[in-house]
Amino acid sequence: MSAPDRVPQLVREWTDPVRLRDPAPVGHRFLFLVCVSGDDRSSSTGIGDALDAFTAAGWSTSRPSSEHPGESVATARREDFEARVYAGNGPGFLTFTGWTPVVYTGRQWGRPPATLSTAHGVLCDDCHGWGVCLLCEGRAYTGGSGGYGRCSCAANNSGPGTCAECAGRGLLPAEAVAWKRRRYGLPDAGGGDAFPQPLPEDGHGSNAGAFADVCQRSCACGEFRCFWRNILSEADDHLLSRFAGVCQGCAARRAYAFRLPRP
Repeated sequence: MSAPDRVPQLVREWTDPVRLRDPAPVGHRFLFLVCVSGDDRSSSTGIGDALDAFTAAGWSTSRPSSEHPGESVATARREDFEARVYAGNGPGFLTFTGWTPVVYTGRQWGRPPATLSTAHGVLCDDCHGWGVCLLCEGRAYTGGSGGYGRCSCAANNSGPGTCAECAGRGLLPAEAVAWKRRRYGLPDAGGGDAFPQPLPEDGHGSNAGAFADVCQRSCACGEFRCFWRNILSEADDHLLSRFAGVCQGCAARRAYAFRLPRP
């Protein structure tokens, strides 16, 4: 999947807990983050080559889509395993975020639509990303004779069985995210699609090294999970690598920049 001098680098691996009503998790999902960096070499492996390699290995893949100019995102699946493939704006930078299905410790619940790492947003505090009322587990009835008493969620505006806090989406609405940020003592999350422009830092010899550093840093709210975007460009006598993403714990826009030496 990569040229001999483009060895994939494991940046981070972790476990996401999956919860219902109680603090104790009902299961876990295992994740990893790998990057392949070619720095300034346009001949290094691209997203098309990566997807061809997945296809040759028997995986089903999606066509790359462009979320931002110069960047591409695709997915690869095999049975219940899924990987997100991202190509940054600039030659030779790929990331692979892979996650397993939920591994349950007890009763086999249905798979939640999201966990802290797979959601493009901040998970609902009430339903933990499931999108259903956890008092009745989405059935809209509980207790009573034969178990047919109506749950309180049957009267909410989102409809019976759905989470009233997030209207069944599994993610917090913008106003709830703003309240959560105020609770953390953080400023309102920035909007718009403009790539932030932080002051560049030194200390890394490659784009992969800079990315590994960024992925270990936590947001002000304590969350490290973030789908990072990357732009690699030329700047005077060096390369400039910029990373940006939205925190999946409080929706803050995070950004870093690094000066990299030319190979």
